[in-house]
Amino acid sequence: MMLLILLTTTGLLFVLNYQMEKQVLTDQIRQRALLMGKTLQLNLSRLLLRTDHQVLANLSEDDRQQIRDFIQHFSDEEARFDIFSVNEGINDLYFMDDQNKVVIDNPAQREGRTLPPDEQIGPETMAYLKKNKIDTRIQNRGDHTYMFMTFPVFQKNRLLGLGRIEMSMDSAVAQLDRIKLWGLFTTAGLFMIALLFASYFAKSVTRPIGELVRAAVRIGQGDFDQRLDESRRDEIGVLMATFNRMTEGIVKLEETQKRVEKLEIASQLAARVAHEIKNPLNSIGLIIDHMRDRFAPASQPEREKFLDLSSNIQREVDRLNKIVEGFLRSAKPISLSRQPTDLNGLIDETLASIIPEADQQKVIIHRHYQGNLPRLSVDYHQLRQALLNLLINALQAMPTGGELSLTTSALNHGTEAVAVSIADTGCGIPPENLPRLFGTYFTTKERGFGLGLSIVERIVQEHGGRIKVESRVGRGSVFTLLFPIQGETNHA
Repeated sequence: MMLLILLTTTGLLFVLNYQMEKQVLTDQIRQRALLMGKTLQLNLSRLLLRTDHQVLANLSEDDRQQIRDFIQHFSDEEARFDIFSVNEGINDLYFMDDQNKVVIDNPAQREGRTLPPDEQIGPETMAYLKKNKIDTRIQNRGDHTYMFMTFPVFQKNRLLGLGRIEMSMDSAVAQLDRIKLWGLFTTAGLFMIALLFASYFAKSVTRPIGELVRAAVRIGQGDFDQRLDESRRDEIGVLMATFNRMTEGIVKLEETQKRVEKLEIASQLAARVAHEIKNPLNSIGLIIDHMRDRFAPASQPEREKFLDLSSNIQREVDRLNKIVEGFLRSAKPISLSRQPTDLNGLIDETLASIIPEADQQKVIIHRHYQGNLPRLSVDYHQLRQALLNLLINALQAMPTGGELSLTTSALNHGTEAVAVSIADTGCGIPPENLPRLFGTYFTTKERGFGLGLSIVERIVQEHGGRIKVESRVGRGSVFTLLFPIQGETNHA
């Protein structure tokens, strides 16, 4: 469309310029012809003052010869003094009567001829000439173009005849043809240059759009690893960056959907497990307690062995109970009961429940709390459960001792307000396991069921926060919980 507009505009400008050049050139020649006509009128009037004849055809031979000499002399003088006469000089000068018959010409052999019909003077033009006006018109004769300038010859207000000057327009026509040719070449050249630039710029736009279309097709086929170059700084670059963000959003949505599906399955399974196992397990636990109290052997060695087996059975029953309870916690929707909470105090209360085990494993605990933290509106028990799961995992990663560091800090950027970091010096997490770390049922423990971190992530997300993990094998892991401030905040 832009090329068509350019071509149309350039073409119109060319036609307009050509018409203006033609008009200017024609007007210049016509003005010269009119000047010569006036000069001829004046000179002939002086030459014919003494004649008493009514028309030029009745002049004596001597007078006619004087006019012929004047015609020849006038043509020679015009050739000398007119700088344009080389290309556009007088082709012919003759005199005729009102019947379009040539009466005086040089040479005399050309006299007596009648003008061709297309060169004759019509009644309207004749009336115009009788008003002492000069008529000019441009006409073709074969392959040549002439300007015919016709002027009246008066003597004492009597019309003796008409004079006509034929001026060649071939040079002017040739010049106009050159203007037209160069105009066409210029228009074509501009169009070709514009075409090259348009093709280049069109490709610079259509190529990335084509890449965008192909990437969209592949994503539609399920290949979500497509990413586009974001180095461009124009609107296409913004579109590509937005496309990449959209793709990342789709990937996250797919992951969320898979988690929701897994949670739905877990919910159904948890309901059955709770119904089918919970009550029998409670009964088994009661029976074990009853048997241990009533049927323990009397002899000491057998009694100790009996109590040891009973305790093992009780521990396994308790473990099954924990599995069932984990199912229930991971499957049922989380309902938050928010209240303003001192985060540092909550962490200290949660730490109190693992300090005995930490002392037993020779794990040293470091606290780095920032004072004057904003009070967060959180569910105390849910958040305590999430912190407890992370602390238990940290202890399990350091069975032979290590260091456990807890850090709180207030943030001054974005919408996140408070960060809680739990760092250990344990075995670390392999890089290939990090993407699946919060997936339901994913675990690397021999006796784990893969629900702890999934529950932690759900609790943090329900509070509007997010969780980050950094880990190096053999060096330890850092779990960072980021929470926003919601509603009114007070300072602890």
